[in-house]
Amino acid sequence: MRNQSFKIFAVALLACAFFSIPVQAIPTVSLNLLDSDILIGESFDVEVWADGDGIGQDLLTFGFDVFTTGSTFSYDGYTIESGFDDFSFGANNVTGDRFPGIAADDVLLATLSFTGLAEGTGNLTVDGLFDGMFSGLFYEIQGFNIYDSIDISVSGTAPVPEPTTLLLLATGLVGLAGFRRKFKKA
Repeated sequence: MRNQSFKIFAVALLACAFFSIPVQAIPTVSLNLLDSDILIGESFDVEVWADGDGIGQDLLTFGFDVFTTGSTFSYDGYTIESGFDDFSFGANNVTGDRFPGIAADDVLLATLSFTGLAEGTGNLTVDGLFDGMFSGLFYEIQGFNIYDSIDISVSGTAPVPEPTTLLLLATGLVGLAGFRRKFKKA
């Protein structure tokens, strides 16, 4: 009986120790498509946000690469946000740093710009494996990988005015010209 009580006590102690281990917060990156109704030929933007998830450290640097699949939209460039200095290199790389860092949990890193090319759906991925310098999210004490992906749909071209609309416009213009001519004679 005494041996069984000891086993129950040991299991309870291990369970308490396991459940009392603090869960470490892991910052995440998310993509925010600013306009979901994208037409061929239209420009649109996607924001890249970092959520520090309450880790209590300042964000110092970030870096990621931009990848697109499909031929429905083209990547036109980026704008670094929130007072970061731009240290990007290469056509698809976005890198910024800030000293002192930013203590906020939700930080806008960059805004990516695109143009719709063809009807369909393509994919946008941002990816930055933490390397301690120019890739991933680097906080005061530790770093994290960056990864997020979003599907983006592009619709057909903007609607063209109907022939009846054009006929109504032409009739109105002819009427105005006739009205003007009538007043000139008087």
